[in-house]
Amino acid sequence: MKNKKSNYSCHSLEEYNFALELREKYGWGEKRIRKELLKHNFDVKHGAISGWIYKGKKPFNSKIITPIPESSKKLTTEKAYVLGTLCGDGWISTGYRIGLNVCDKEFAEYFYFCLKETYNIPPSFTLREKKSTVVKSCQPQYTVMLVSKLAALDLFSYAKSFKTFEWEIPSQIKEASKDIQAAFIRGFADSEGCVKNRHRNREIMLASGNKIGLDQIRQILFKNFGIKSYICQMKSNVYLLYISDYNSLNIFCNEIGFTIRRKQEKLESGLIRYKRKGIRKYSPGLKELALDMLQNGYNYQEIGKILNTSYANVHDWEKAAKNSDYYKEKYQKWKNN
Repeated sequence: MKNKKSNYSCHSLEEYNFALELREKYGWGEKRIRKELLKHNFDVKHGAISGWIYKGKKPFNSKIITPIPESSKKLTTEKAYVLGTLCGDGWISTGYRIGLNVCDKEFAEYFYFCLKETYNIPPSFTLREKKSTVVKSCQPQYTVMLVSKLAALDLFSYAKSFKTFEWEIPSQIKEASKDIQAAFIRGFADSEGCVKNRHRNREIMLASGNKIGLDQIRQILFKNFGIKSYICQMKSNVYLLYISDYNSLNIFCNEIGFTIRRKQEKLESGLIRYKRKGIRKYSPGLKELALDMLQNGYNYQEIGKILNTSYANVHDWEKAAKNSDYYKEKYQKWKNN
């Protein structure tokens, strides 16, 4: 009797990677994956596909491991961003697959760049268009995936787990420079953060089911960046970290920020509004100087640039002058002139 070969041991890495990508993108079972593989002239048996997607088995040729450069062992801002993302929306799954599946293209593109820059292996980058229904409008999903045993093991050397309830900030990040820490927090904030409306101003909210990890972020924000924040627990056992005061928001915007454009722009516009609401903090002398400049023919934009403030503040000061006893007499003289 002939020895029966394993039905998952004689296929190529290309077939294996394609099957895992279909599984990750669409959640298909072995039957649908086999049909799609056949369309691309890949004749893979059901048993082989089942072993790959359910049991973490690999084809024989996967023993050929793609090397990574020695420089990849260094903790850079790109690697720190990858680590922060893995604590959020990113994942490392069976088959040494490192990936991200999100709606924001710039987020996916930057994660792709950081992986490639760190390990010198181009990840896959795919777009999945979802069909919208009457009830729900679906956004396209961008998937980035790198299959590399050595890269995955290198990332696991920083943390035992990146799962939602288990991750902690790596000690290497805690001891690193501010730019490394900022990149880590940016990766997490792109994943789990948002900019919320709070009355007339803005606030940043970072969400996680992991209180320990979130508290470690809070400590780094305060100790190394001077950013004040607080943590609240929701009924659903989700913890929320809030940043709401102007100085802290401004520091976050300038020193950490978001890669995702819509979040960064919302934060920046909120800071402009925050400045407008804070007009009472300006000295009476500065306001009087602005009003004098208005009388001398300067426009709002010119005054704002000269006094290093928002031109909208000058509007507010002029409006306040009409109703202020202190300025009423002076304003009336302007009208008469």
